Amino acid sequence: MSLITNLEHERAKKAWSCVNDVNSKEKDKFKKEYRSIVMKSPTLIIINGLGQTLAFLKSKGKNDENKPEEKLYRNIESWIDKRVQWTASGELMEKIISLPNDKFRYATAETLSFLSWMKRFADAVLPKEGDE
Repeated sequence: MSLITNLEHERAKKAWSCVNDVNSKEKDKFKKEYRSIVMKSPTLIIINGLGQTLAFLKSKGKNDENKPEEKLYRNIESWIDKRVQWTASGELMEKIISLPNDKFRYATAETLSFLSWMKRFADAVLPKEGDE
């Protein structure tokens, strides 16, 4: 099995774990809001950049695990922490803004790849806004 296939498999496993955790433990309102922010996040990253999107998630989440934005921020953090060799310590935002350009681009690409799996799984199992 190639390294790329292995990495895709690991992304898929982690994304499924994150989405399944929300699906099995949270109320419908949270599931719908989480699904919505997961579906929007790749576009936000492409338009605004990784740093600004993470800052948005963090500002909306306010360190409250009961908010879907905070949950997604932490899901991204748990994945990206394994994939990037950090030049700084601290919270994800601090690490991201301290990265050199090449590693920042890699972190962005890795986050988008991870979110691609998150979107697939969230779309498959989480209810949409307007679903009863």
